[in-house]
Amino acid sequence: MKSVPISYVVRSYPFFLMDILVIVLSGILVQWSIDWHLAARQGVWAIAGFGIFVVLLGIPYRQILKISFPIYGFLLVLLILVKVAGHQSHGARRWIGFGPVMIQPSEFMKLALMLVLIWFFGKMDDKEGLPFGKVLIAGGMALVPGVLIAKQPDLGTAIGLFFCLGVFLFLRGMRSRTFFTALWVSVILLPIGWQILWNHLHGFQKDRIRTFLNPESDPTGLGYHTMQSMVAVGSGGWFGQGLKGATQVKFRYLPGAHTDFAFAVFSEEWGWIGAFLLLLANGYILWFGYKTAILCRESRGFFLAACLTSLFGISFLVNASMVVGILPVVGIPMPLLSYGGSALLVSMMGLALVLNVRVHEET
Repeated sequence: MKSVPISYVVRSYPFFLMDILVIVLSGILVQWSIDWHLAARQGVWAIAGFGIFVVLLGIPYRQILKISFPIYGFLLVLLILVKVAGHQSHGARRWIGFGPVMIQPSEFMKLALMLVLIWFFGKMDDKEGLPFGKVLIAGGMALVPGVLIAKQPDLGTAIGLFFCLGVFLFLRGMRSRTFFTALWVSVILLPIGWQILWNHLHGFQKDRIRTFLNPESDPTGLGYHTMQSMVAVGSGGWFGQGLKGATQVKFRYLPGAHTDFAFAVFSEEWGWIGAFLLLLANGYILWFGYKTAILCRESRGFFLAACLTSLFGISFLVNASMVVGILPVVGIPMPLLSYGGSALLVSMMGLALVLNVRVHEET
């Protein structure tokens, strides 16, 4: 499998590339309306992301899968270092510094977990699906980093890891006996597992769950984020209030506007029409990714495209649902739109790998 010239990729898939660029630029505009310093930093990360995007396109995806285990192991080491000597902010220790650059290893672990699962279990040598033993091994691969991330604490990203595992197992398939065994074991252990999880949650995480179903019960406290987010989405109307007319941002009513609630800011500034167009832009990425998976002749290429596309789609849907109060606030950013260098790089790397599969399957 040989590398493909970048000029060929640009000529062959301009709409996919432009779609990504438009969403990234929309995210930078959202940050600019909040604080131009945020927009400048996000712009630097975007330039770095497109640089890595080009590099990944030049490496055939099978070669990238071959080094998935060292990548996974390296990120495990980083997660341990974060626990020992990571940078702490707002009560969480999630970042580690490399000179002036701060990265969040937990974000990259979602991508690494997908790669290592696909490399070890993605070959369709067992037509009846994964046996129970292999499912346990795959679960262990998610559990170890998941525990380390949950202790940072970062429950949203930890849950995201198990989303990754669930997506892969669903697409890879399990033997019927394995499925029903896992189902009954889960039913039996669910009360015990929930109690253990609840006992290890931080107070603010428990409060988020309590106020999720009824944010109006504490509109000035724990339900404030959700209430203000829904106000922002609704006040945008059909055509929005413009970059500098959004009151939720202008008067700092919406906490976390640049990160978890960037979509709410976008909706207030560009209105329901803008939100719908953003939905279409993300929908096009999902269509492209799943079509790439369908076109694959090689099983690992299929799983890579399908899993990474599903991860992108789940992140989008969870964040959008969180913004409008359908789901609790769990700290999952909007792909390509929310502020954060690590999250932006991971989204762009995942999409680069999807395009990598498409290019090498059609050439």
